[in-house]
Formats: sequence, structure tokens, C-alpha cells
Amino acid sequence: MMRSLWSGVAGLKTHQLEMDVIGNNIANVNTTSYKSQATGFTDILYQTVRQGTGAGDNVATTNISQVGLGSKVGSIYTNITKQGSAVTTNNVFDLMITGDSFFVVTLPDGTQAFTRDGSFTLDGEGNFVTQNNGYICNMIAGEGISASASIMNDRTKTMAGQATSEGYMKGNLNRADPVLKEGKIQSMEVYGKDGNRYTIKFKFTDAGDEDDSTYGLSIDKILDQDGKKIDNSVEDDLILKYSKHDGTLEGIANAGDENLANGKTSFAFTFGGDAANIGTLNVDFSNTSNYANSMGGTSSTIYAYRGDTQGLNQGYPNGELSGISITNDGSIYGDYTNGQTVKISQIIVAQFSNAMGLEKIGDNLYRASLNSGEPIYMDITQDGGYMSSGYLEGSNIDLAKEFTDMITTQRGFQANSRVITTSDEMLQILKGLKR
Repeated sequence: MMRSLWSGVAGLKTHQLEMDVIGNNIANVNTTSYKSQATGFTDILYQTVRQGTGAGDNVATTNISQVGLGSKVGSIYTNITKQGSAVTTNNVFDLMITGDSFFVVTLPDGTQAFTRDGSFTLDGEGNFVTQNNGYICNMIAGEGISASASIMNDRTKTMAGQATSEGYMKGNLNRADPVLKEGKIQSMEVYGKDGNRYTIKFKFTDAGDEDDSTYGLSIDKILDQDGKKIDNSVEDDLILKYSKHDGTLEGIANAGDENLANGKTSFAFTFGGDAANIGTLNVDFSNTSNYANSMGGTSSTIYAYRGDTQGLNQGYPNGELSGISITNDGSIYGDYTNGQTVKISQIIVAQFSNAMGLEKIGDNLYRASLNSGEPIYMDITQDGGYMSSGYLEGSNIDLAKEFTDMITTQRGFQANSRVITTSDEMLQILKGLKR
């Protein structure tokens, strides 16, 4: 039999396999995060017709003469490093990786798989899972990497309030203010340890003396969030001492204390009874002053503020989870009705020494192999990558290239079939020689 027949058969097989790869690529042109594949051909066994010879006396060298027996598929490689185009979905749980990393998911048998498909959703138990098959996405939790990624549970659905720990007063106690004789009320809204809102009514007076540089301060009453007065078993009667020269605060002391100019500018109020839930409230008075208005006015312009002068330690009420947001580093944040935003968890990613060596297992998933190396888990920003919420990575199929490859493959298949028919015709001619 003629060797060309077998070469033609081998060529048909390799081109048929290449066409299978091209067909699979085109079938997945709209598959999320699909990575295109390509075939590589190699030649196969050679038959030596004549051995080569070395040089001799008056004789030149001759080359070896060999006849090949066709081609075979040497490799089917995946173009896994080429980034697919961004597809906008406006779904916060759809994530696209920019970089060389992979999402990590846990399969039902407990093993791990890896994917570039970032179409996630929340299941009935609040787990962050793949939308297609419900595989749990691995997270970085407080105790390390975890496949139990419940981001909506009893712990995260509600947020306990935080008590207001600081406040401050700002403004001027006018020496000529007649209201100070009976008492000027200034309100401060705070949050207690129970997450409820309370209103503290501070009362400023002229201290009942003739000294226009000393003023009394006490708590007139405390109201709960329904506006009802509650009991406070701790009473603090304070004296604020100001400089007669420039009206700046010189000190705060308890009533009856002779050391008024002690340099203290704040006081820590404590509460008892029903008001004990407020906790300790440190109030800063350093931004208050005491002088008469040069324009002749008599009103005091002093106000109370929750938190310190930097806006910190204001506290907040109890809150309910109202939304989820995901940042570029894969951190998942919960947005609460009390205005707070808290990091719930963080998505981890994995990289491989040779990502092209990963094994495809379907469902847009890969499995580590001996040639891919072990996964290296990391925060996605460690290698300069990032995630984009509201986007998915499209396939990296180049249709123009696939159609061109389809044409060359068809022509190659056609040419190999012609080799077979031509060889057959030659055999027919040979067969007819005996007639």
C-alpha cells in the first residue's frame, strides 16, 4: 500500500480534530469568561529510505532520505491569559476580574475548583454562590479562608447601635444675658448603649452669685426617644470658671470646690437609674467663652453637639441591613439603615504558576493539575489586579480568526482527501498493468 494513503488519513484526522476545536470556540462565543482554544500540529513517524553518508576519498557527503507518514495533534492549548471584554450587567453580585487570578469555589464533594465566571448570587441561606450551579464562593473571614460564606445571617442582618461617648459645647455665655438667672436650656441628642436615642437637657445658670465669670451647669432632665422624661439618679452640679480678662475657660469643678481655675476643659458625665443606658458622656467645653457682646446684644449663643470636634464618637442607633456593595479588592460591605457601612467578608482569589495547565471540568470551572502547580491564594490587589462589580468578563473569542482558521482547516481537510483519491487512482493504474 502507498504511504501517501496513510499520510492522507492522518491529515484528515488532525484537521477534523482542529475543526472540532474551532466549532467549540464558536459555540462558546457568548459564554461568560470562556477562553479560546487552538490546536498545534506535529509531524509523526518517518521511514528512512536511505541513510546519509560521511565524506571519503574523492566522495562528498550525502544526506539522509526519509519519508514522513503524516501529522498528528501535538497540543490543544487554552489562551487563558487574554482578557475577555467587559459586559455590563448592573448587578452588584456580578464580578469581573482584571488580572490573572481566579475565583475559588467549593464543589459538593468538598474539593476546590477555580473559575473566571463571576456571576454570583445569594442563596436562601445567605451564601455567596455561583449563579449557574450554586457552588459556594470562598471568602476570607475573621478565622481565615472559609467556604461558609453566609453574608446575610442573624449576625449581619442587624447591627447593634453604639453609645455616644463624647460631645462638646461651642459658643458664648453672654455676661449680660438675663436668661441665665433662671437658667438657659441647651439640648444634646445622644445614643445609648441600647441603641436608642436620648435627649439630655443641660441647664446653664449664673451660679446664683455676683461673680460674672462663674456659671453653673447641671442636667435639667433626660428624655427618651418617645419624648418621655426618664429617671436619672446621678446629679452633677458643676461650676464653669472663665477668665475675667479675655473670657476663656479656666476650669470646671464640682459645686463647692474652691479650686475653680484648675485648667480642666471637659467633664465626664455618668448617669444612673433609667438613664444608665446612656453610659459615660465626656463633654468638652474648651470652645465656650464668656464675655459681653460689644454690639450691645444680651443673648447667649451657646450650642451643644454630639461627638467630638472632629466628628468622631457620635454613636449611632440600631440598624437593619439595607444593601450590599463590593469594592475593587473583593471586600463585601453591608450598608445599614443607621448610616453605617461595615465590612462583612472578602472574596479570595487564586493564581497558578502555569494557568494554561489547568484542567477544564465544564460549567466554566477549572481544576488544578500537576502541570498548573498548586493554587496560590491571595488578596486580588497583591498582584495589581482588581474586581469590578456590575460587570462580567465575556469570552475572548476572536470570530475573525476563527472563521479564517475554519477556511484553512477546510482547505487542509480537502487537500488531504485529494491525496487519498489521487493515491487510489494510482493504485488503480497499477492494478491495470496485469491486463
